[in-house]
Amino acid sequence: MTDVRPDDPDDRERPYDCLVISDLHLGSDVCQARLLEEFLEWAVRHTRELVINGDIFDDLNFNRLGKRHFACLKAIRRHSDRDDLRLTWIRGNHDGAADVISHIVGVDFLDEYIFDNGQVRLLILHGDQFDHFITRYKWMTSVACGLFYYIQKWMPHSAARWIRRISKRFQRNSQVVRDGAVEYARSLGCDHVTCGHTHAPLEAFIDGVNYVNSGTWTEHPPCPFVTISGARVGLEYWPRATPEPLPPREAGLASASSAEPGRE
Repeated sequence: MTDVRPDDPDDRERPYDCLVISDLHLGSDVCQARLLEEFLEWAVRHTRELVINGDIFDDLNFNRLGKRHFACLKAIRRHSDRDDLRLTWIRGNHDGAADVISHIVGVDFLDEYIFDNGQVRLLILHGDQFDHFITRYKWMTSVACGLFYYIQKWMPHSAARWIRRISKRFQRNSQVVRDGAVEYARSLGCDHVTCGHTHAPLEAFIDGVNYVNSGTWTEHPPCPFVTISGARVGLEYWPRATPEPLPPREAGLASASSAEPGRE
């Protein structure tokens, strides 16, 4: 994939260096596909790089994909060959075989990725490798995933979301993933790390490492995503509740105007 051209004027107007989303779970009845489609169209105009950090699909039964789910995939594929945007997909535990999914989605496939803009080194990985429950009890995890499919299909969506949240709290996987990711990031010399997998958006600063979890797009909106702009790494939500950041040139003009005498 072609790298972003630093001298592209459109590139300089984009306020974000990178955006990261995770746990889309396309095919799930509780996926916020309509909002996701809106976000994807907004994101490709506002960032130089977009990373999907695992679990694009709920499973590989594509018969479960609805019209809006396919629209999200089309949006990803439509922008996958652009010269002014890089799209990367990080493997998640729900995503299946890489060769199958990378062909369908049309983006780079990686187990992990370090984003470095010269101001931050951000390690991006899904986080399931630190979840010892699903690695030790694979058969139980498979049964639970199958059971949850029927729960979200036949029970109210609010009940399905509640059951998933409780199961992850029972496994204590939010803390386990966080601690494992921070330790691994430190070993790679990264001062920031972001994971998904736990479905719990979180920001924490631990032992010199900034940890951000990008949550999921299966909960009620607003839905979380990670933003990187210069030296800042943090969480934002879609739909956006705050104005979009100004492009660098306009931000500089605004600062200069506010500094002029007699201006309020």
